[in-house]
Amino acid sequence: METPCLSRYLGALTQGLFIQCLAHVNSSTAPCRGCHRNSLDKITAKTRQMEKEAKELFKSYLTHQGLLTSELRRLCNEAVQWFPTENITDQPKIVMLQELYRTLVHMKDALENIRKQQQVLSTPGAALLGKLESTQWAVRGLLSNTVCALCLKGILPNSRHTPERAAATNAFQQKIEGCKVLGNYSKFLEKLARDSGKKAPQALRDQKKRRKGTKRVEDSSRS
Repeated sequence: METPCLSRYLGALTQGLFIQCLAHVNSSTAPCRGCHRNSLDKITAKTRQMEKEAKELFKSYLTHQGLLTSELRRLCNEAVQWFPTENITDQPKIVMLQELYRTLVHMKDALENIRKQQQVLSTPGAALLGKLESTQWAVRGLLSNTVCALCLKGILPNSRHTPERAAATNAFQQKIEGCKVLGNYSKFLEKLARDSGKKAPQALRDQKKRRKGTKRVEDSSRS
């Protein structure tokens, strides 16, 4: 039987909503319905795909908003407080997933704000609006995979809320805030995809070693 909180959360993701809940899942009585056992592999594969799209989105945003000068680019390189300052792939798996979840929740909200701003600043049908919408769906998909990966480890997600910054009051500030978010998002995915890719081969080797060890035990018990 699926827990009410998990059911409401997975349903809310498709509507762009956020329900906060924190609980341990009893996997014997509350299986993560709709979640695949290879959710971690899906996260790795999707991250690699999204990394390329994030770079393209950032470049498109800079071009569309006229932020290509070196001085303006420096403003875009400033940190955004809710992006992790450390490499989350160095953390234990559950901590890494919780940090990924927290970051994606903030990113989902930030993308919605950027899209609303661009609906005013951009001409209807602009390519940038299409890229933003595509990124929104990708973030929601990765967020859903992360929720599943946590659920399969017996945990429902929780997000620590970061104090919101004052809203940009003019078009230029909105452009700069948007490029900060998209620039940090691109760097975050680049680091995540690179480090996840490095650890994947080692994980496969460890899995093979465990299988060989199990097989040797089984063979010795038969003899």
